[in-house]
Amino acid sequence: MEELAEGRWVVVLADVTGHGIGPAILASVCRAYSRASFNVRDRLETILKNINQAFAEDLTSERFATFVAAVCEEGSDQLELLSAGHAPIFVYSSANQSFRILDAQALPLDPAGFVGRGACQLSMQPGDIVLLVTDGFLEWENSAGEDFGSDGSPQR
Repeated sequence: MEELAEGRWVVVLADVTGHGIGPAILASVCRAYSRASFNVRDRLETILKNINQAFAEDLTSERFATFVAAVCEEGSDQLELLSAGHAPIFVYSSANQSFRILDAQALPLDPAGFVGRGACQLSMQPGDIVLLVTDGFLEWENSAGEDFGSDGSPQR
């Protein structure tokens, strides 16, 4: 979570394909591009297009990254969210005591360019939660070797 100018906050999460030093460096580069890009007050779609354009120069054809950004402003109940291939996103409603799952609004970051629809707007109420996770969370195994999965029930 990073504080931006004018009382705005951003949370970002990226996940690069692969393991080892190469993907770790790409993840660091993605973080650097996002930190530089969010210093400008622009539409979330424009910021992700700029991140994708810069990041794509560092990607090889077999690599891509998922990326999600959530922006909120102090004193507002609105949360702006844009996911480039990063899903599922879990949204908990305190009033309904229920979860809903959001799909990605765009394709993953890729040398081919940023492709997606606009950011989604969420009205948040006290006690509501947005949970951003990586695939490692969904693949987490219980003692029987079953994956956690996106619906919370064991996956065989």
